[in-house]
Amino acid sequence: MSMIFINYRRRDGAYAAAFLDDALSREFGSEHIFRAGRSIRPGENYEQCIVSAIESSNAMLVLIDPDWVNSFKTAQLDMNWVHREVREALVREVPVVPVLLAGTSRLSEDCLPPDIATLARLQYLRFDYRSTIQDLAYIANEIRRSVPDLAKSTLRAALARRLFKAISTATQASGPKSGS
Repeated sequence: MSMIFINYRRRDGAYAAAFLDDALSREFGSEHIFRAGRSIRPGENYEQCIVSAIESSNAMLVLIDPDWVNSFKTAQLDMNWVHREVREALVREVPVVPVLLAGTSRLSEDCLPPDIATLARLQYLRFDYRSTIQDLAYIANEIRRSVPDLAKSTLRAALARRLFKAISTATQASGPKSGS
């Protein structure tokens, strides 16, 4: 199954992650979007769930806020899940797309840990609170373009839902026949 992994910092990126998750779930189906805060159920081993989700992802959106780079200076990298997830995706050659949130400058390799420094060379998208609708449409179109299997499976699912609804409506309209 095709999946988009949303990587974010809880501190400053959580609201943007939830907003993107909601919008992309409506567009592609929630089963195709992974956001740890929604996708991992209580009692599940979050480390295993995250690694498994990265392994089955077709792309990772890395939400980068203005203070994002500083999080690598203050935290131990082994305990920093944002770093671990990005590193894992890069090692597994999952396409990684930086998404710069409002007020965020382009990344610089020398400000990043060496094992994720290539992130600075990747083409980025923007997601700004002043243009959320346009940015969401652009991000969704880029996902469709980058992950054609996801676009095809969501189109099939949408067609199946429409067909089911049409059959269901027709069945209800004809109603049960009563005997005389």
